[in-house]
Amino acid sequence: MAVRTRLATVAVIALLGGGALARDAAGGSGGSAGPTTTSGSTTTSTVPSTTTTPTPAPSKQPATLYRITGCRSSGTLAYTHGPARREVAIGFDDGPAPDTAAFVTMLERSHAQATFFMIGEQVSASYKRTLLRELRNGDVLGDHTFTHPDLVTSGDVRSQLQQTIAVIRSLTGYTPCVFRPPYGDYDQSVIQTARSLGLATVLWSVDPSDYTLPGTSAIVQRVLAGVQPGAIIISHDGGGPRGQTLAAYPTIIAALRARGYRIVTIPQLLGFRPTYVPCIKLCDGIGVPRGKLPRDAIVERAP
Repeated sequence: MAVRTRLATVAVIALLGGGALARDAAGGSGGSAGPTTTSGSTTTSTVPSTTTTPTPAPSKQPATLYRITGCRSSGTLAYTHGPARREVAIGFDDGPAPDTAAFVTMLERSHAQATFFMIGEQVSASYKRTLLRELRNGDVLGDHTFTHPDLVTSGDVRSQLQQTIAVIRSLTGYTPCVFRPPYGDYDQSVIQTARSLGLATVLWSVDPSDYTLPGTSAIVQRVLAGVQPGAIIISHDGGGPRGQTLAAYPTIIAALRARGYRIVTIPQLLGFRPTYVPCIKLCDGIGVPRGKLPRDAIVERAP
C-alpha cells in the first residue's frame, strides 16, 4: 500500500510539471542538484561534475646552510695555555697519517674535539674524507709547516706556512688560524710572520712525550699529572705508530671530565671566534643551519 501511495505522489508531481517541487518531494537539497528529467514514472537528476584540478603546494626553498672556514685569531706571543678555567685543549701533531682516522673515530665515541696540527706535504686527496669528518665533528685543522723543519734555522718561515695553508684550503675550504712550530722552536720573527698570515702561534703546557712510546699507562699518568685549568696538551697522531696514544685518550678524556673539565679545541680555549660562509653549491657534509652556529660565530659573505 505504501508503494502505491509513493507512486501516486510522484505521478501528481510530474503532472504539475514542477522540477523544483519534484526535487523537494524526492528529498533533494535544492540548488545542489542538476537538471531533472522524467521518463514514465521514473524521475532522474543529472548532477554537474565537481572534479577540479588540485592546486600544487608552493615549493619550499631549501634552508641556507653554513660551512666553517676558519677562525679569527689574535696575539703576538706564543700561547702555552689558556685562561685559568676548567677547560683543557688537546692538540695532535704530525698528521695526517694512517692512524688519523682512528683518532677521529675515538674522539667521536668520546664526544670530544681536538686540534690537528698537520704537515702540509702529507695532506693529500686520500685524506680529504678524514679532514671533512674532523670539521663536521667540530675539530680544528692547524698548520704544522709543510716539511716539519726547525723554523729558527731554516729561514723559510713564510713559504712553509703558506704552502700548508694552501693545501688544507684546497681540500677542505678551511683556512687554519693556529700554528704549532716543529720541535717547539720559534723566535719573535716566526711569531710575527705567522701573525701576518692570520696564524696564532701555539705551544703547550702538558707533554707526555708519547712520541717516545712510553706505554699507554705512562701517557695517561703523565697527562693527568700535568693538567691544570687552561692546559694545552700535546700528543701525536702521526710521525710513527700511535696505538699507545690512541688507546690512552679515552681514559684521559673520561678522567678529565670526572674532574670537572670541559674538553675544547685550542681556538675555543683561547677565545678565537669561528668564521662561516653560506654554502653556495655543496657543503661537503659539513654545512649547518643558521640556528646551530656557535653563538660567537662570524658569518662572512661567500667568496
